[in-house]
Amino acid sequence: MNESMTHMAVVARPSAEPGKMQRVKKKARQLAERGMATAEYAVGILAAVALALVLLKVFNAGGFLDTIMKLVTSIFDKILGWLPS
Repeated sequence: MNESMTHMAVVARPSAEPGKMQRVKKKARQLAERGMATAEYAVGILAAVALALVLLKVFNAGGFLDTIMKLVTSIFDKILGWLPS
């Protein structure tokens, strides 16, 4: 091979660097996002606990169960009123 042919072969050969750079960027992105999932789980758990505490407070209120019972009985009365005798 002469010098010009050798130069063409080197230039025409695709470089392995772009694939390696993509892998490095992907790995860096995965490492950066790893802590984010943990933070999202923590926020979700805090929201679930807060909701449970609110529901516990509402259900333990004295008038809540009476109000629900009145609502359910009024719904059944209306439904039964529509039925033919």
